[in-house]
Amino acid sequence: MNLRTPLLNLTAVAALLLSSRCFAGQNLPLDAKGSSLTFVGDATLHTFKGEAKEFSGSATIDADAIPPVQKASLRFKTASLTTFNDKRDQNMRNWLKIEVHPDVTFALESVKLIEGDSKQADAQHPARFTVNGTLTLNGVKQPFGGAALGWRDKDRLIVSGDAVVDTSKFGLPQIKQAFLTVGTQVKTSYRFSFILPPGYAATK
Repeated sequence: MNLRTPLLNLTAVAALLLSSRCFAGQNLPLDAKGSSLTFVGDATLHTFKGEAKEFSGSATIDADAIPPVQKASLRFKTASLTTFNDKRDQNMRNWLKIEVHPDVTFALESVKLIEGDSKQADAQHPARFTVNGTLTLNGVKQPFGGAALGWRDKDRLIVSGDAVVDTSKFGLPQIKQAFLTVGTQVKTSYRFSFILPPGYAATK
């Protein structure tokens, strides 16, 4: 009986498990240049688009979890939010009280795999997840989550999706000026790129 092949297979599995665990607890910094956050607001007779220009964050590897990233933190500078219109941007920054609340933050607290293989997913075949966490806006914390797509691209972990922020839940008054009324539902689209540690690709 040849025990060599089963022994080699067990050795390979053990090596894979050990290599995965050596990354446990390691932070994955956000690649801001490879990330984006855009939003669309509705106002009387028109819509307007916006973008976050300055943000940072990181995710954490949990070797025992599926998927292995369950926690992350994101921070967006309110002063860097723009709708590409100077007057509207100034009104928005006053509304957000950027001197009092300079940041919007999101703390990811759980991720559940819905469909796909989180280890083998790529841009053409992304895995599907539900994500949940806490969004802090205007100094108010609210549960926040939804559906997301995820995949690995070489040394990057990519997460993308859409979500709707109801600003009225965060203590922000609805904007009404003369004939202009701005809706409280802000539609956001995001793509976040996290930098995987050297050697992590070998565990795929």
